[in-house]
Amino acid sequence: MNNVKTTLIIGVATLGMGCMGATLPTAQVASAEASVRAAQELGAPSVPRAELHLRLAQEELKQAQQSAKDGDGDRGKMLLERARVDAELAIAIARQRKAEQSLDAQTKNEVMVNDPAVSAAR
Repeated sequence: MNNVKTTLIIGVATLGMGCMGATLPTAQVASAEASVRAAQELGAPSVPRAELHLRLAQEELKQAQQSAKDGDGDRGKMLLERARVDAELAIAIARQRKAEQSLDAQTKNEVMVNDPAVSAAR
């Protein structure tokens, strides 16, 4: 009878712990959230490829939180890392697009200054 009580107590305790969910590392959550915010602030929503990765990062962040609530901390940690990486990729793509636009503008200015036909027309 004691074995049955012990088994029952362990089973109930295990169920209770499973319902509590898992805890995600605070630093990892903060890093993923900061990367998502940075991507938003650096203009990722206005660059289609960057916006795609930003949306992926936001979704992965939500899924990580849900996985933690469901008690799957390992999956939550993996999703946090994916969210951070996708957000960083969105940042890189947005920065690349801004650099390309800046280079295009600079090239147009140089053509106007160095092309005699353009200079004479002004």
